[in-house]
Amino acid sequence: MSGHLLSSINREASEAIHPEPQARRLPDVGEMVIYHMRHGHARQGRTRFPALVQGVSNERGSLSLTVILEAAELKNETLVDEIGVGGDTGHVWERPDASALAEVFRGTISSLHQRIGELEQENQSAAKAHADLRKMILGDYDVPKVALFEIFGALEKRLQAVEAAGNSKKK
Repeated sequence: MSGHLLSSINREASEAIHPEPQARRLPDVGEMVIYHMRHGHARQGRTRFPALVQGVSNERGSLSLTVILEAAELKNETLVDEIGVGGDTGHVWERPDASALAEVFRGTISSLHQRIGELEQENQSAAKAHADLRKMILGDYDVPKVALFEIFGALEKRLQAVEAAGNSKKK
């Protein structure tokens, strides 16, 4: 009560005590909401339907909606206000409950985080295995300028040449 009197006498002091809540963001064009039909109207006992936002009136805080009644039946509704504290008064829209979606998203992020940890461990193991293999193959030597298989190929040609020379001397 004192807040009301104060606001009529000194608005700045009242706002400092009870600041005006920020208006919630209205859904943008293309977002889905739930439309509640006017009282007395229903389709197969249903009064709530998915609706696509076609337009937003920020001054009035209302939406223009395309309501999906059936698979091939759409209905345009204009000047639709958000459902209020009093509940469903008909010809209103409400935000879909995104808590289930948030939980799924949270679970996905958690599993991705776990998988990243596993991949980092695998990467560390692979790096150690790579270092061990490098040490086993090269020992204390530096990496040669040519590929290792080229060296093996050249060595094999030399061995064949030595073998051929040894066979020709035997004859």
